[in-house]
Amino acid sequence: MECKLKNLEIPEKDPFLNCQLDRKKYASILKTIVESYQEGCVLAINGKWGTGKTTFVQMWAQSLKEDNFHTLYFNAWENDFISDPLVGLLGELKKVSSEMKVKDALLSAINTAGKIVLKAAPSIAKEVLKKYVGEGIVDICSDSVEEGSSLLKKEIENYENQKQCLRQFHIDLSKFVKEVCDQKPLVFIVDELDRCNPCYAVKVLERIKHFFNISKIVFVLSIDKQQLSNSIRGYYGSDLIDADEYLKRFIDIEYALPDPDVDKFTSYLYQYYDFNAFFGTVERAKSLRLSDEKENLLEIAQALFKHKKLTLRQIEKIFSNTRLSLKMFAYNQEVYPELLFLLTYFRICESDFYEKICHRDFDIQGLIDKIEDIVPKQIFIMNERYNKTSNVFFIYTIARLLGCYTMNDNVYTHETLITEKEQNKDRDLIFTVQFIDKKVLVEALESLEYRHGNVCNLSNITKKISLLENFKI
Repeated sequence: MECKLKNLEIPEKDPFLNCQLDRKKYASILKTIVESYQEGCVLAINGKWGTGKTTFVQMWAQSLKEDNFHTLYFNAWENDFISDPLVGLLGELKKVSSEMKVKDALLSAINTAGKIVLKAAPSIAKEVLKKYVGEGIVDICSDSVEEGSSLLKKEIENYENQKQCLRQFHIDLSKFVKEVCDQKPLVFIVDELDRCNPCYAVKVLERIKHFFNISKIVFVLSIDKQQLSNSIRGYYGSDLIDADEYLKRFIDIEYALPDPDVDKFTSYLYQYYDFNAFFGTVERAKSLRLSDEKENLLEIAQALFKHKKLTLRQIEKIFSNTRLSLKMFAYNQEVYPELLFLLTYFRICESDFYEKICHRDFDIQGLIDKIEDIVPKQIFIMNERYNKTSNVFFIYTIARLLGCYTMNDNVYTHETLITEKEQNKDRDLIFTVQFIDKKVLVEALESLEYRHGNVCNLSNITKKISLLENFKI
């Protein structure tokens, strides 16, 4: 059994072949944007952590290569140990071409950059450059690197010389890009910038703005804008910094990566973690004669995730933990997969609430109040706009949770939750609800009352979710 989601394979000829989120269409839109900005720009692809940005930009980068774009990918987080990100950015440019004339053009740009920004001692700077731009180039330009280091203080004092060096760098870099690119711009993708330490993140932005603001280079920043804004405020040591306005100085176009198709992703995770190896076995079918366990699990997952904006990483973790819990059930045990999944969601995303459920710290009113506080209100609305059938199923799952929660030593009585039957009078809840449809919840609790076998001791489930039992299969 897989314990976590592996990185997807990205075939060279069909990069989006294994994409489970139907994002190829967005790659096409972004390619059109890039083609429209031949003079160069900075494009930000914004999405929260864990929403699959890295996989998407890697697929897109390969797709661009197949369309004859020169494309580079730089993971800023993996390289934020470098004293100056310019070293890493120039190092990536070396990968564009192995032609000698292109190398010569890049060498000239490296020499000029060394005179402006290299602050390390010459021997250290040389070793860093060897890793990123190659030993051959470093041997040729080491004198310039040492010169750049020794002249740093003088260069700072000489403002006009620094400006001239920057102009020359732009000329050298433009020559390099011209040698490399024909009709299409060079696309330079910078990923994971929002995970870097604040100082490095800000320095990357500044280097891109001041050094790479030339024709034919399109920088693509794959970021969580909110987290990057936190880094900017951290760098300047003030929550009063308007980080959004600050980023507008560096970003020309912002593209928000649309939310993925959650239904498709949950179905994919069900297959990936091979839930059918448990639910679909012959032994289980013979002993319990259950046929809708898969549907019940996916129903509760899709109902919850449709309105609860979790990241793909969170959703994947809930599925992997649910699958692990199933290994502690025997094939002939009834599982109630919808309740197992809902409680696993609570454990992953609402851990304090989950622990209080396990210890039965709530009375029924307190439990229902907390559920209504945590669960998106749209799930409790009974009209077709909000998928009435799915919402009814969710409320039935809440009823099952209440039933299991109140069971004491495997004895459960429904009259503790709904009033006694009276002639010509509808039954009612003994507690109050604010958002949950009362009529549906009463019907759900009545259904459990007539089917005593459909509730179990809560601890039988939570012990497995908390991994307090050994594997049975």
